[in-house]
Amino acid sequence: MPRSRTTLILIAAIAVSVWLWQRADPQPDPQQVTSPPSPNSPGPAVASTATGTDDRVPPPASTAADARPPLAAPVPPDPGATASNAIPAPAARSASVRLDVHAPPLARVGDRVTITIDAEAFGGIRNLSFAVIYDGGVLELVSSAPGSFVQQASAPATLSAEDPSTGNVLVNMEVTNDGLAAAAGTLVVLEFNALRAGTSPITLRDVSFLESGRSRSSTSAVVQPASVTVE
Repeated sequence: MPRSRTTLILIAAIAVSVWLWQRADPQPDPQQVTSPPSPNSPGPAVASTATGTDDRVPPPASTAADARPPLAAPVPPDPGATASNAIPAPAARSASVRLDVHAPPLARVGDRVTITIDAEAFGGIRNLSFAVIYDGGVLELVSSAPGSFVQQASAPATLSAEDPSTGNVLVNMEVTNDGLAAAAGTLVVLEFNALRAGTSPITLRDVSFLESGRSRSSTSAVVQPASVTVE
């Protein structure tokens, strides 16, 4: 009996010793044991510093190649725009006859002033008439003479220049024998005296001509006037 009690006391002492040892040196939790990091394993993640609502990491900055703007696709030509951007063709002549007055811009009192009237007929004409209007207080008509335009007619032509009143010269060209005048040149040369200081415009009025193949006269002529200043 004493031996059994001793054995029980010894077992109890061993059990207490084991319990105290376990409390003094606790074993690690198998679920919390981590393996040592591998050389190829990724490093620790860097905490995001972005201040968004979803805490997403901002995308990396674009490289120089990505920063270049994309090339725009070529725009196909617009057939309608081609016609509108094309250089317009020269405008068609709006009249069959053009008359240009040429005069010196300046003259002195007592000078002889020569005024020429050039004509251009784009088609054949049979006759041509008009009135030359000027300031009779500044200029005085002295003489008139036909020019090369009359001489280039396909048949004999006559030219008359009358001064029925001061400041008005009536010019008339007639082509005879059913001839035509289709040329460009000087129609008539007018000589004036410069009477006194002033400016006299030289204009044409009541232009009328008969075109080839027409039975009625036309007035659709282009006229370029001029002026003379007498000092």
